[in-house]
Amino acid sequence: MDKYRLENYINLTKFLGATLGPNYEIILHILEGNESHIASIVNNHISGRTTDSPLTGFALELMRNKAYYDNDYIANYKAKVKGHDAILGSTFYLKDEEGNLEGMLCINNDYSKYQQLSKDIMNLINSQAPVTSSGPGEIPQFHTEGQAEGEEEFVEILSNSMKDIIGEVIDPDILEGTLSLSQEAKIDIVEKLERKGIFQLKGAVSQVAEMLNVSEPSIYRYLKIVNKRNK
Repeated sequence: MDKYRLENYINLTKFLGATLGPNYEIILHILEGNESHIASIVNNHISGRTTDSPLTGFALELMRNKAYYDNDYIANYKAKVKGHDAILGSTFYLKDEEGNLEGMLCINNDYSKYQQLSKDIMNLINSQAPVTSSGPGEIPQFHTEGQAEGEEEFVEILSNSMKDIIGEVIDPDILEGTLSLSQEAKIDIVEKLERKGIFQLKGAVSQVAEMLNVSEPSIYRYLKIVNKRNK
């Protein structure tokens, strides 16, 4: 992406953040070769992420599955941060003239205040009947636009930690080092992470090497084995 377009997208990110207000987090992801980075983020108090944070596993899967070829955006999917799941996410694909993905503009809407306001209003109507999760005042279900019929519901985990991103794929017991793994099991894990696009994240090789208690050259060797298998 050229410098002029990048600056325009950064300005758009700031504009959307100022216009929509503090309940909307705006993130600009830029892809460069096999790596990606956050070029701009506004209202990041929602997820706690910074420009140094990795892409989410959800975003990596969108890239890996090339979902952007069939759709220009995906809207109103569920997103979560630790201890908080009243968030709706939407992603607009930034493409070049040939339809190749150059980046993603993401908007996360924290609707928790509206959820609480809805419950408070309903309680005012009948203060003796507090609102439950299945009763009046519940936020309605949103339809995820850009999702094929019958597909599993999208949920994005918003995290500032690469370990959390990798943890969406690897068994927690493996992350805690409580399981003894054979080399073949480690190769299988690397293959699963490769399918999810985890190794497109900067620093992923060293992080996975640490988690599997092997050297970085071993991870590169496992990746060669995986790529040879899949040819």
